[in-house]
Amino acid sequence: MITSAFITKLRRKYNDNPEKHEDAITGDGSTTVFRTQYFPIKEGSASLYRNNALQATSGYTLDLDTGDIVVGAAPTSATTLKIQYQSVDYRDQNWLEAIQDSFDSFGDKFFKSVVRSASGMTLSAAVDVYPCPSNCIRLTEALESTNYTSSGPFQEINANTRYDRWSNKLVLGRKPSKANYMQISYLRKLTRPTATSSTLDVEDSWLELLDLKSGANFYRSLAGKYARQGNATVEEGHLSVMQLRQLANDNETLFENRKKQLKPVMPASKIPYYIPGGGIA
Repeated sequence: MITSAFITKLRRKYNDNPEKHEDAITGDGSTTVFRTQYFPIKEGSASLYRNNALQATSGYTLDLDTGDIVVGAAPTSATTLKIQYQSVDYRDQNWLEAIQDSFDSFGDKFFKSVVRSASGMTLSAAVDVYPCPSNCIRLTEALESTNYTSSGPFQEINANTRYDRWSNKLVLGRKPSKANYMQISYLRKLTRPTATSSTLDVEDSWLELLDLKSGANFYRSLAGKYARQGNATVEEGHLSVMQLRQLANDNETLFENRKKQLKPVMPASKIPYYIPGGGIA
C-alpha cells in the first residue's frame, strides 16, 4: 500500500478529516504578515487570491504549522486577500513521522526475507571476514560458486563459517585462496517510508500494527496540543487531555499484544557450526 493511501485511512479512522476554509483579509498598505484562522494546514491544499486573482506560490510563503502567510507586497485597503485551504490536526508529514516511529517499534522481530541474492557479497582471496548487507538482521545461508562464475551452480561454502550478529559479519574458518562469487540468504530490516509516495514495506496483516501505533502517536500529540490550549474539552467537541492520553495508552497496549501475535517465525539458519581453522581453504 502507498503511504499516502494509508494516511487517508488513518485520517478517516481517527477523525482527522480535512476541513475546508476560506479567509478574507483586507490590506492596510503596510502589513505583510497574516495568519489563517485555522491550522495546521494540509499540504497542497492552500491557494491565495489577490482581488480574486490566483497568486503564484513564489509570491508568498505559508507556514503550514502556524498558518502564517508572508506576502511580498503589502496589500492596500483596496486589496482583498483571500486564502482557501484545508485544516487538519495532523499534517501529512506528521502522519508520516508517526508511521516511521511505528516501523522503529517493530524492532528486529519483524523482517522480510532475501533468498539467494547474488548482489550482496563476494568472496575475496586471503580474506576471512566479510561485512553483510547493512540491512541484514540475520544471515541464514551462504553459498559459493562451484565453477567460479556468477552463473554457478552454487553450494555451501567449503569451509566452516559463522555469522556474527553483533558485528553483522560472515566469518570463515579459513581464508579462501581464490576469489569467488557468492549467493546469500538473509533476513532484512523493514524499510521505513521516507515520503508519502513510498510503498509500505509490510505484510498486509501488519498494517493493523502501523494503524495502532500511529493512532497512539496522534492521540498523544493532540493531548499535548489541548493541554497547551488549556484543555479544550467542549470547544469543537474536543476530547479532554485525560481521555486522549487514555486512548493513546489503549492503542499502545493493543499494539504490543497484537505484535506478539503477528510476529513472524524466525527461520532456521543454514550456516553450519563453526570450527576455527576447520574446512578446506
